Amino acid sequence: FYTFLYLKEKEKLLFKNDSIYAAFLSKANLRFTNGESNILEKTTAETQRGAIAIQLNQLEQDIELFKLQFMLLLNTTTHFIPTEASVKIDFNLTNDSNLVYQHPFLKIIEQQKKMSVLNSKLEKSKLMPDLSISYYNMTMNGAGADNNYYNSSTRFQSVQVGLGIPLFFGSHRAKINASKINQYISENDYVIERNNLQLGYKSVIGQYQTNLETVNYFEKTALKNAKLIFETANKQFLNGELNYLEWVMLTNQAIGIQSNYLDAVKNLNETIIQINYLITK
Repeated sequence: FYTFLYLKEKEKLLFKNDSIYAAFLSKANLRFTNGESNILEKTTAETQRGAIAIQLNQLEQDIELFKLQFMLLLNTTTHFIPTEASVKIDFNLTNDSNLVYQHPFLKIIEQQKKMSVLNSKLEKSKLMPDLSISYYNMTMNGAGADNNYYNSSTRFQSVQVGLGIPLFFGSHRAKINASKINQYISENDYVIERNNLQLGYKSVIGQYQTNLETVNYFEKTALKNAKLIFETANKQFLNGELNYLEWVMLTNQAIGIQSNYLDAVKNLNETIIQINYLITK
């Protein structure tokens, strides 16, 4: 979702830059026709715009690919277009690392661990004697074996007690040992996965802090500098204080800052998504 928004922002930036170099190329052609500049200025303008056209073409292919992936994710044939007010995810970091213990995958492993404990107890119980008690209550109509006549009001009762003792201990003990090993493996898997989630959370928190600092730097300083560089370069170029090569270099620097900012936001979003995954938010 946010990768698509990132690509659309990249597309906006490239269209903006294409307009800048289109105007520059028009002026370069006019200056070249009037003999006010050499072929180098015209060629540079054409090269810059051609490079932007290539990037736009590749970007449009990436956007179409993400549209198809979005349709596959939603299991639909309808073309839904993600929209959001900001390309940057709104996020408040929580310092409660215990939230990772609520992760569904860890819950599954915990359930498997409990099942292995119950299975081990079940196998042990099979070595215990099997005690059975049966109670019978019945009636009969007619003459009995003692030549007495009985009707339905007469009740006959009996109790049967049985004791079953396992004879093949070897096979049962092998199953018990196997169940103990499975229990140990399940418990070990649970500890390993819990530690992996905890370490993964700490690692991604570090990446988040780094990416957040980078984005903050761009928003507080670099983007303002890029705007100043671009405006100043245009003004000085129009006043003849800069030649076209210097203007191209400064313009590309300002564009690069804006592009790097979008890349920084994309990296920040990815770490936020990873954090939300780990804390199942």
